[in-house]
Amino acid sequence: MINIGIEKHQGLVYEVDANRGRPVWPTPVITPAIFVYPADGEMKAESSNNVFGYRFREDSYDPIARIRRGRFYSAENSSQPQYWLVSPHPAVPMESIAPDIHAHNKQLEIFYGNPIWHKHIEGKRELPLVLLGADARFTAWTIISVEAIVTGEDLVTLKARSSFGILPKIIDANVPEAFKAKLTETLALFADEVHRASPVSVIDRARDAATHALLAYFQLQGSDAQDLGKLIKRLQDVDKAVAANAANIIARLHARAKPSEQEKRELRSIREQDAELATQCLGALLCEIGLAEWA
Repeated sequence: MINIGIEKHQGLVYEVDANRGRPVWPTPVITPAIFVYPADGEMKAESSNNVFGYRFREDSYDPIARIRRGRFYSAENSSQPQYWLVSPHPAVPMESIAPDIHAHNKQLEIFYGNPIWHKHIEGKRELPLVLLGADARFTAWTIISVEAIVTGEDLVTLKARSSFGILPKIIDANVPEAFKAKLTETLALFADEVHRASPVSVIDRARDAATHALLAYFQLQGSDAQDLGKLIKRLQDVDKAVAANAANIIARLHARAKPSEQEKRELRSIREQDAELATQCLGALLCEIGLAEWA
């Protein structure tokens, strides 16, 4: 099993075993990682102060398909950092030129090869999401596949969770002035939830955004404002069938997300794909009522 050591001051990476660390060159991208299950609710990335936990070693990245492949390592609560004897690193030429002057006993943060299949995937009712990054600076990724390779590690393929560009471009001229600020705020909050929150939260915010979009479309304020159900009926009355159906799907998913409804009707739990459906329905609704268009 391959383990890695990270020399933080110079950003160098080594593969280490019981005797010595060998340089990894070019230096791979190493990112803090955490596994979260959507059903658990709010998703939080790893803390930047945590020297333990998981690290993701990126082997390849396709920016067009937004797919990353790599391996996971865990500190396993070992003492950090540790001193290891390492071979000269290509990024520091003087280590090879004068090994007697430049000592190679380096302070490394050690992370051990950690196949994720048995711990996080096998026998689980839902696949976890992977949050890469730390604190408020992270992205969410879906596990596409896991392959066992000859080193004993799991080679994991990740695909970016739906992110920027998920909604059509708002046509400012078509949004009544009195509704612009609130609609912009609601859509921004929704987009933020898509990046960071659980599927249930995404659906909740999709319902809020759909409601504000329809209030703007029908120009209903104050005591005239209505809930989403009544607004959907208005869409049906003006023969906006696609918009009405898109809004109704969001409303039904919102109801299904309630624990009481799941228990009462024996409904399945909300999943990542349901949140993606709600997102697409919100985009379709905005276009159908003329407040936005796909770029």
